[in-house]
Amino acid sequence: MKRARAMLISFGMLMAVGCGMKNYDYRIEQTLDRMKYEKRLDENLAAPIAKGKLEEEGIFIRPPKGLSGPTQTFQFAALEPNQFDLANTFLEGEKQSLHVLVWHDKPKVPAKKGADAQAQPAPRGDFEAFKQMVVDMIRNASGAELDLSQFKQETKQVKDRRQSNAFLTKTLDLNAKEMQIYLYGSKASPYKIALIFEYPKAEKNAVAPKIGLCLENFLVGEPARLAFSGGESEEGGEGGEGGEAAPPI
Repeated sequence: MKRARAMLISFGMLMAVGCGMKNYDYRIEQTLDRMKYEKRLDENLAAPIAKGKLEEEGIFIRPPKGLSGPTQTFQFAALEPNQFDLANTFLEGEKQSLHVLVWHDKPKVPAKKGADAQAQPAPRGDFEAFKQMVVDMIRNASGAELDLSQFKQETKQVKDRRQSNAFLTKTLDLNAKEMQIYLYGSKASPYKIALIFEYPKAEKNAVAPKIGLCLENFLVGEPARLAFSGGESEEGGEGGEGGEAAPPI
């Protein structure tokens, strides 16, 4: 009886050691995969734009490598004053560009006791209004036939995060150039964002992987603030801030 019990205990210990080794090997494999992915990001994307308006607004973007900026003025089209909360352009000569447009409805700040009430900015409007404004601007500036009904839903899964980024997207053929438009947001989200990538068709094979990685690592809100500080968030999965499902067009 004692011998049988000892054999059972030994078998159990061997099983535990085996399971522990499998878990260890799995963690090592995951770590190596993450290191390879980080290396790929560094080879294809610029460092995140920190210490500027994007960080203030809680928007984390790593532009495709080669782009510099933001420029002092928005380069895609003339905008009316205060038409957007943020309008940035990143450029690499004639090779590629990224234009970023943002509406950000911030939470109201309660007035301190005894202090005069401060005027709060009015909400910008819903996602439908934002989408239409961006589409109208692109159509007027490029002369392309563009309508919201042409946009399709696309989801970019963020590697090693319980998160995905959902966009409404459209690719425009502009003769020698192509434009990829990504609209991010929803009726419930405080963030409405347009990411507009332009590049010559001859550069498409070089630029396309960089755009994909840029979209995978796009973050807003608390996940963005954690990313700026060097931390990682496992929150904000699909449907939460920083990883919202795209609404119907």
